Amino acid sequence: MEKVSFKNQELFIGLDIHKKSWSVSIYGAVHHKTFSQPPYPESLKHYLDKHFPEAKIHCAYEASKLGFWICRALQSYGYECIVVNAGDIPSTHKQKAEKTDPIDSRKIAKALRAGMLKGIYIPREATEGHRQLFRYRKRLVSDLVKLKNRIKDKVLFAGIETPPQFDNAYWSKAYISWLEEVEFYAPATRTTMDLLLAQYKELHAHFLKVSIQVRKLARLPQYKEAARLLRTIPGIGPLTTVELLVELEDINRFPNFKKLNSFVGFKPRSHSSGEHEWQGRITYRQHRGLRSSLIECAWTSIQQDPAMMSCYQELLKKHTGKRAIVKIARKLLSRIYHVLKTREEYIVGVAA
Repeated sequence: MEKVSFKNQELFIGLDIHKKSWSVSIYGAVHHKTFSQPPYPESLKHYLDKHFPEAKIHCAYEASKLGFWICRALQSYGYECIVVNAGDIPSTHKQKAEKTDPIDSRKIAKALRAGMLKGIYIPREATEGHRQLFRYRKRLVSDLVKLKNRIKDKVLFAGIETPPQFDNAYWSKAYISWLEEVEFYAPATRTTMDLLLAQYKELHAHFLKVSIQVRKLARLPQYKEAARLLRTIPGIGPLTTVELLVELEDINRFPNFKKLNSFVGFKPRSHSSGEHEWQGRITYRQHRGLRSSLIECAWTSIQQDPAMMSCYQELLKKHTGKRAIVKIARKLLSRIYHVLKTREEYIVGVAA
């Protein structure tokens, strides 16, 4: 018997991936099958090689904590594979009300076949590792803040007044020494404080080691020149520089500033109907880390760059301080885009 060939046929496969299993839906001209399989790309390849030899395969799955390794594995088999933002997958009210893995995989496959899906950018594996390192440092910052709050709570709960010179966000060696010597009414509370301080010292030392490794990223050959250019922009410090480098990776993947602005999340929400047009607050869709960092950098920028200070003062005539600083952050992003695109140093005090 002659084996059937699918050489000139296209298959569209929607994947709903999880740690322990994948739901797979296969569509050609019609729905072929929806099934569950082990969470391995080779399992899917084995099924397709057996039932659809030589077919052109298109795959898609939602972005999740499982990362991009599945996409890279499927692409190594010669399949076309994209990773999709969950918010970009068209869904009916019924699909939202009855959410199951098979429904999700069929939804993805149908949208892929209709050409309605656009994949997100997949970074290089080296860049992905650099991102993980930077994001780990940010997580440690959050952990340190939580631990500091626990320590302060013990002092507050015991009714002990903190000396005025230590009553601030900065933790000096003198403050830590005071915490080690303060007397509590209950011996067990003193023990708890000692354990918390030991944890803080260990975590802080680890945080410093990670910070050193993060700062080293800016000196890598692929980042060195871009890092130098970014540091010419007032308000952009060494850590924000690294964040921009590892999160954007390649500025040329944004054909214009509008695309970059939408990616970071400074684009305002809008609604237009007939003669009415409305613009509201900035969009919920954002790169949480970059947007937060750039708003923080904007405060430094207006202090160091006269052009930014002048622009901020003009904005205050029409907007609140918070809205004005968001607009300054957007302007700062446009200057970052210009510097990285043109490979020219930033000139302080020039209005644009």
